[in-house]
Amino acid sequence: MSKGRKPGCAEQQRRLEELAARLGIAAGKSSLLTAALTHSTFFEGKRKGEDGEDNQRLEFLGDAVLDLVVGEHLYLNYPQAREGELSKMRAYLVCEASLASLAEAIGLPQALRMGKGAEAGGDRNRPSVQADAYEALIGAIFLARGYAKTREFILSQFGPRVNSLCAEDYEDKKSLLQELVQAQAPYGVIYRVLAQSGPDHQPSFESGVYCGKLLLGKGKGGSKKESEAAAAADALSRRQLWLDQIG
Repeated sequence: MSKGRKPGCAEQQRRLEELAARLGIAAGKSSLLTAALTHSTFFEGKRKGEDGEDNQRLEFLGDAVLDLVVGEHLYLNYPQAREGELSKMRAYLVCEASLASLAEAIGLPQALRMGKGAEAGGDRNRPSVQADAYEALIGAIFLARGYAKTREFILSQFGPRVNSLCAEDYEDKKSLLQELVQAQAPYGVIYRVLAQSGPDHQPSFESGVYCGKLLLGKGKGGSKKESEAAAAADALSRRQLWLDQIG
C-alpha cells in the first residue's frame, strides 16, 4: 500500500491483528490496541463511546512509561553523565521525529483509524500523529502485558540507539554550531528563511545558516525553528568543507 492511501476497514483489521500477534497482546485485550490506533477525529459525527475510545489517554500513559524506561536505561548505561546531560539524551531519543520513525517501522500509520477530514488533510502522514500513536501503543502494551514486557519491547526499539549515542546526537545543534564557529571566527552565525511554502495549517520552511556571507548549511522543517535546527545539523555534517574558510 502506497504511503498516504487510506486503508480499507478489512485491511486495517488485518494489520491490527498482525500487530497484536507480534506484540503478544491477547485477543481479549485487543480493545486496548484498537484504542491506541484511534485518532480523536475518528469519532466526528458519532456519539461519544459509540465505537470505543481514542488514543489520547493511552498516549498520556505511554509517554510516562517511555520516559521511565528510557531514563532508567540511560541512568544505568551512562554512570558518568550528569542530570542535565541525561535529560538531553532522553529528549533526543524520545523526540517526535524519533517516535514517528519507529511508528513507521512497525506499520502504525497504516493501521490508524481517523476521521474523513483528518484523512483528507494528510494527518496519517504527520509525524506528530504518528508519534502520538506510538506513545499510545506503549500505553496499550503496558496495560495488556505489564511493565517487564513493555520495558523489553521499548529496549528492543531504543537499545541500539542508546548504545551508539554521541554528544553531537543529542546536544542542541544550533548551540554546537555557534560554539564551533566562534572558536574559529570573530563573529557567530545568522539564520535566514530561504523559502516558505504550503498552506497555513501545514507550512514548510527552508532556512540557511551563514557565517558572514558564507552559506554553511540548509535545512527544511514545519516551522522556522525546525528548519534552523536542520540547517545547523547540515552545517555540522559539512564542516570540513567550510571550517578553513571562516578563520
